[in-house]
Amino acid sequence: MTLWLPADPSRNPCRTWASSVLSVSLALTIPVGASAQDPVIDDAPLRIAAGRDLPVREHVLENGMRFLLLERAGAPIVSFVVHVPVGSVNESPGSTGTSHFLEHLLFKGTTSIGTGDLQAERALFDKMDATHDSLLQVRGAGTPDRAEIERIEARLRMLEDSARAHVVPNEYDQILARNGARGPNATTGYEATQYFVSLPANRAKLWFVMEADRMRNPVFREFFTERNVIVEERRMRTDTSPAGLLYAAHLATAFQVHPYGVPPIGHMEDILSVSRREVEAYYDRYYGPESTTVAIVGQFDPDSAIVWAEQYFGPLEPGEPVPPPLAREPPSAGRATGRGPIRCRTSDSDWVEDSFLHRTRGPHPRDPREHPRWRERRQTAPTPGPRRTPR
Repeated sequence: MTLWLPADPSRNPCRTWASSVLSVSLALTIPVGASAQDPVIDDAPLRIAAGRDLPVREHVLENGMRFLLLERAGAPIVSFVVHVPVGSVNESPGSTGTSHFLEHLLFKGTTSIGTGDLQAERALFDKMDATHDSLLQVRGAGTPDRAEIERIEARLRMLEDSARAHVVPNEYDQILARNGARGPNATTGYEATQYFVSLPANRAKLWFVMEADRMRNPVFREFFTERNVIVEERRMRTDTSPAGLLYAAHLATAFQVHPYGVPPIGHMEDILSVSRREVEAYYDRYYGPESTTVAIVGQFDPDSAIVWAEQYFGPLEPGEPVPPPLAREPPSAGRATGRGPIRCRTSDSDWVEDSFLHRTRGPHPRDPREHPRWRERRQTAPTPGPRRTPR
């Protein structure tokens, strides 16, 4: 989810026109001769309504976690958005899709939520992970033994079924739902992951308790079951979708080095081979308070929110800052025809070179209407007179 604020009204002709009409209307209400001085108009409400000059309070914990607080009168609802600047560009080759995988797993609960017997669960985790390692070895053999693969896969399903006996399904979501939560969900993109939910104002503290527990003590249970869900998601959105296949091929051609060439859901081979240990290491490395920003908007007390943030998130270790992707896409040699990069116009008079995307804002250079003879004819053509209309 992306936090969106309206654009600057000065750049929007419709809003500029509306502001001009408002100013003229106010000027006309002044009695004639009352004062030659222009009226002083307080446009603060207009600026706030347009998304500018919002009374946002910022609070940063010692571990680097940042909170943006905006109190808003109205319905007694508080909305929370957790922004982590980690996405598919931070994944290394062979582990694509890890950020999206984590998005799913972080709803599976913690050491105290979603489990009936944590120790029994973790004992089965070790057996499942060892079985998965054996499966990868058999699959990677020169001539894979299909019978052996099916036997190991059956054992993996049996172990996960045994672990499911100790799981309280969807308890994390159920706790939120019982307390009036709306819209708990998350999104993963190329450069960030967001988690969001709305709660009644008198349940705002619950979010601090549960989110801090999820950051500190996540348990990636039902790992292989959730992987199957992601596999089906990729098949539905990409592998069996003509538009999805075209878009994936387009990106892979455009970005042959940069991670932008891989969709956030990842390659199917990487989804099937990633291990629980690799996902845990990825989480421990990148998902710390140092890189996390929380936006809170609604009817709540910002001072209480700051106290709860210090109480529940303050003790967390900062973690590592998220490094920028180092891969750089080499310059394109132009189109396959060898005629060089495409020239795209960004204004009425300027053209820029774009060797990848044809983002033409205006007529193309080879548009017949842009031929010099056409331009000359338009300039010398007589101005049409008034239209005759039937009486």
